[in-house]
Amino acid sequence: MVSGHAIYDDGTLRITCSGRPPMVALRGDIDEATWPSLVRALEEAVDGQSEVHFDFAGVDYCDLAGLRAIISLTGRGRDGGAGRDGGAVLRRIVLHQVAPELEKVLRILGWDSTPGLALDRSLGA
Repeated sequence: MVSGHAIYDDGTLRITCSGRPPMVALRGDIDEATWPSLVRALEEAVDGQSEVHFDFAGVDYCDLAGLRAIISLTGRGRDGGAGRDGGAVLRRIVLHQVAPELEKVLRILGWDSTPGLALDRSLGA
């Protein structure tokens, strides 16, 4: 688990952030109860960043809405999503230590091929 300053902690879900590019560590359950806070915390953590890493090692449960919230961050990079030439600027999102079951869901939904998304398998799940 990556240590850093807590940007959210309600006892069910804890989100910490450290370093540059940011490493956002998730710990606990991501579900309909924690989803609204997850979205707000992630927007704060990734604001202005062109690359963000997520550590899933401490995630016990993640529903589709939570996974979608994280994956959707690839579509809004610097410049509000538009580059100098008017083209889209993608934020690169790197997922670390994703459980095999969650990785399988990503593949089934086709989200593993989302532009700007990378799965780091170097540390294992």
